[in-house]
Amino acid sequence: MSVELTRRELVGGTTDLSSFSDEDKKRALELSAYFTVPAIEPQHQTLALFTAMNFAHKNKQLSSALNFANALIERGTNARFKENVSAC
Repeated sequence: MSVELTRRELVGGTTDLSSFSDEDKKRALELSAYFTVPAIEPQHQTLALFTAMNFAHKNKQLSSALNFANALIERGTNARFKENVSAC
């Protein structure tokens, strides 16, 4: 959990990193990806993957966003979540 708290502290709750230095961008994206690794409850892991996917996509890290999206699809999620993803 400290990984996510550190990421939030670093970016201040924003998902747009355009005003940050390259080092801060890299660190925030890295922390977002690390938070998807721990063995946590399935609902929370789905949320972490979805957040990391959106965060990577908004910051033009398309290969990372694709990896997170594939992990979400592989996990199999509920119908409501699938509807929201397919609408994007």
